[in-house]
Amino acid sequence: MNQCKRISAVLALSLLSIVGCSDDDSTEQEAVANVALKSMSPVSDDVYQPGQQITVDFSTETTLLTNEHVGVSFILIERDKVAELETEDEPDGYDLGEFYIEQLQEGEQNHTATLILPNEDLVSGEFVIAAFVDTSGVISNEVDVTDNKSRGIESGDETTYSSVTISDGHYHDFVLDKLKVGDGFAIFPGPGKRDTTGTGEPTQKVPDLIGFINATKFGNSVNEADISATITIGETTYHAHLWNEQAQAYMETMRIKFPDHEQSHYFPWDVAVNGVLLKAIHDDFDHDGGENSFSMTFTFHDNSDEIEAHSENNSITVEVPYALYHDEVSTAESVELNSNKTTIASASAMQTTASSATTMQTTASSATTMQTTASSATTLAKVGSWSATYGDSDAVAISPSFYSYMNVSSSNGGSAEGLVEADLDLYLFDKSASLVSASAEASANVSDGEITYAANFSVLGDTLIDEGDTLTALDKSLGYSWSEEQKVVETTFTIVIVPVTVEAGVSGSLDLGVGLAYSNSRIDLGGDIVTASMDAYATAEINLGIASGGVGIDFLIIADTFNATLYADLAKAITDSKITLGIDVTNDIEAISGEFYVYVKYPKYKWCCTVKTKTKTQTIYDTSTLYDKSWTILDESATLNY
Repeated sequence: MNQCKRISAVLALSLLSIVGCSDDDSTEQEAVANVALKSMSPVSDDVYQPGQQITVDFSTETTLLTNEHVGVSFILIERDKVAELETEDEPDGYDLGEFYIEQLQEGEQNHTATLILPNEDLVSGEFVIAAFVDTSGVISNEVDVTDNKSRGIESGDETTYSSVTISDGHYHDFVLDKLKVGDGFAIFPGPGKRDTTGTGEPTQKVPDLIGFINATKFGNSVNEADISATITIGETTYHAHLWNEQAQAYMETMRIKFPDHEQSHYFPWDVAVNGVLLKAIHDDFDHDGGENSFSMTFTFHDNSDEIEAHSENNSITVEVPYALYHDEVSTAESVELNSNKTTIASASAMQTTASSATTMQTTASSATTMQTTASSATTLAKVGSWSATYGDSDAVAISPSFYSYMNVSSSNGGSAEGLVEADLDLYLFDKSASLVSASAEASANVSDGEITYAANFSVLGDTLIDEGDTLTALDKSLGYSWSEEQKVVETTFTIVIVPVTVEAGVSGSLDLGVGLAYSNSRIDLGGDIVTASMDAYATAEINLGIASGGVGIDFLIIADTFNATLYADLAKAITDSKITLGIDVTNDIEAISGEFYVYVKYPKYKWCCTVKTKTKTQTIYDTSTLYDKSWTILDESATLNY
């Protein structure tokens, strides 16, 4: 009996023990909203210099939070001053910038931050990098913020720090990040169109290639460098000369200057090839080989006394497809041109010899002469055109294209027709819009005295002039001025942690001035087909309640005058079987210059006790005007005898 009592007592105690454990489980704390800096990995290199880029891997751990636009702030401080992060309002450290977490996720997240060590005279020795999560206080319902920052170093725990050794001197490095050639291809004049013996710097003003580079500079000891461009064909490399605005000439190098440290900058360029290089392009061209291309290389030349950290990133090479245009027009093509104005308007002077190039946008100027004896008439034509893209289409770019045509024929006792066209296409943040389209044409013949004219002027898709008629006399001036501020595109940038919606467009004026006349058997067409003076304008809306900001802009998109004067004299067509014609086409252009940036102001955590306002700027453009030229696209006269 006593034995049974003992067994019962043991069972009772066991049951009580089980019940007690169950009660303990039920009293566990509920999970609370929190984000913590969990760890920071050692940096990759043993020793760094001021101004050098540094990469830091770190992790965060999140519970019940999915906040967006969370910033992580980093600070560099001497190891023996780390205690100031806890005791001082203004620790004696260096702000390394912020890392952007687009959205917190439940559990552990791994991140990699790329930072820049300060460009200051730092003492050499041991430093540590510390971090703070939610630098701007985006999270409002976090229960504990003590684990948001690096901690525990006083007790020997460096899990949330990275140690860094700083050496004497300053880091210096130029980097070529991106090379873009216009629309991605090139078109050159074929044999017979230009001199192919000249060496040295080209004397022309018309570029053969246009584009831009993006480059970065690290360190503040050197902020200027020379850039050269070369074209390699087969095993031979040639200089491709770069336009220098101040000298108003093509030279072997172009000087660039970085306005700021550690910032990537846009530099436009404009290249011409001399006669020897043009001949090499001709000789290498395979008429039956499909796509033809050459390699183009841009290279930094650091002429300073500083030792550059890396020289292998000073060059960048791209392949450039190209084609040739020529002035050979078949009899059938000539007859079609003479009988169909629609064909005239669309027939480009850039007749390419490579089928792969026929769909390319024209990127050069030309003068094409056609003189053909067909079954119906003898014809003579002069054609000139120009097209190029200035700027970066991912940001702001302008693409002007001009076309002019004058044709005379022995048909109908002597006839003539002329056409001029101008188009300006605008690119804003990878969106395109037709800024302006203008054209004027006229035709006349001697036998029946019939004159036909037409004119069109459209701005941002709205047709302002669209008229034409068939007459027996013509003396008309067409003019129209447009001046307005108009939104073209809307896009969003994220600057540090702040989303910014930018509306951008154009502000300025466009003018059309064309005269058309026919008297005494002479037809004239010409004037300022397009005069443009267009600035960019933009507004910004800050999409995060803790921040403010806006747009800074003093930016010229284009100032351009395209003038074309065409005439044909038919007075001696019947008596002397002779017709004279002339065509003069000029362009005066300034494109893409000034400053365009977006900025934000937001609260920035200053470690111990202070919150300050930080301003951050994202530069879209900051460039001098490279494309500032006046040149003649075509200036020719001729006589048709038949």
